[in-house]
Amino acid sequence: MSETKSYFYHALNVNKDICLGCTHCIKSCPTEAIRIKNGKAEITDNKCIDCGECLKSCSVNAIHIKQDDFDSLNNYKYRIALVPAIFIGQFDEKYKVSQIYSCLKDLGFTHIYEVEHGVGFLIDMVKKYMSSNTEQKFFISSFCPAVIRLIQVRFSSLVKNIIHLKAPLDISSYIVFQRLIDAGIKKEEIGIFYITPCAAKIAAVKSPVEKHPSPIHGVINMDFLYNKVRLMLNNSKSITEPINHNLVGRDVLWSLTGGEAKNFQGRCFAIDGVKNVIDFLEKIENEEIEPTGLIEMRVCNQSCAGGVLNSNNRFAAMERLRKRAIYLDKSNSKNITTSLSPEFYNKIESMMEIEAIKPRSILKLDDNIQKALEMMEKIKKTERLLPDVDCGICGAPSCAAFAEDIGRNIAQIEDCVFFEKENYEEFSKKIKEIWGNREILKK
Repeated sequence: MSETKSYFYHALNVNKDICLGCTHCIKSCPTEAIRIKNGKAEITDNKCIDCGECLKSCSVNAIHIKQDDFDSLNNYKYRIALVPAIFIGQFDEKYKVSQIYSCLKDLGFTHIYEVEHGVGFLIDMVKKYMSSNTEQKFFISSFCPAVIRLIQVRFSSLVKNIIHLKAPLDISSYIVFQRLIDAGIKKEEIGIFYITPCAAKIAAVKSPVEKHPSPIHGVINMDFLYNKVRLMLNNSKSITEPINHNLVGRDVLWSLTGGEAKNFQGRCFAIDGVKNVIDFLEKIENEEIEPTGLIEMRVCNQSCAGGVLNSNNRFAAMERLRKRAIYLDKSNSKNITTSLSPEFYNKIESMMEIEAIKPRSILKLDDNIQKALEMMEKIKKTERLLPDVDCGICGAPSCAAFAEDIGRNIAQIEDCVFFEKENYEEFSKKIKEIWGNREILKK
């Protein structure tokens, strides 16, 4: 089920051969993007933000996250693995980072580059952005793509507060790509593959905000790659290679809750978990909170440590990253920006700006404001006729959502099981009084 024009690419898919139509997913979706039609779950493209809540709630694993074919690595002579720090945090401390790198190379990657190399660069850019936009009272981080989409579809008045800069993932992909080009390698020989902890980042790579192109050629699910590496670590000798990077503790903690906000002065907030994010955004819209400074928001609990594609406990992964941060701070004090020439820095900086982030409100009923207000009133009248039990049997998550579906002409009143218990003539008369001659009753 989709609207006429799809704004977003989606990584979440429903296997209808497995789906039982149990309604767990429609209850868990924070944007009411899922309906049960003919006994199977269907995702509405322009409402889904790829947060993965439906995947976590599905008891039969009917919802899955698609990834690119791993064999597509063979299409490139130079195969770069863009590895987020949280991937390293999935492994037991007894395994060295160099061992994990070696396993990745044995799997076919020629270069390993950690995403967080772009953090120092991004901090500088965000500070410049904030200082040059003094008319804004607060700034919402653009790190989590699911948060960006959530604001676009549910909190469109706050779109202007999103920082119009790309995430460390984009910076690192540009840096590693440009360095290989500068080394004389042909661009068609380079394949960059991102190891993702969640569905939202797949969607962000495949369909960047407002269609800004990404140099990333493929996305591999973290749980898939973790299982391959874990098996190799258990069944092979410990092969180590030197690692040439200049990460510091701040970098590897960036993707954890508070890892971003603590790098900025003033009154900053760090919110994780989709319900907490929605609650905070609602309070901002209702002027119950008047934030200033930077607002870090992540839809997953404990941020990327809680990504739906992670294999191990998020709290254990967080502890491992914190220990790694302490180790890096003791052994390496460099900053990523110091290794870039001014010319290279300026070239990458010019690629980092997002020109526009448009509202994609799911609340809009019609382009004509007068017609939208009239439809909204009719939807409210229809909702008052419904039983207000939010049973989900109609295929919508609530009676309010079902009334809206009727208003949008994608549902019929007979889908409500309580309809048959009413006097048919009396009930249908009330519905016709609201909607006139429009076809909302089955023949």
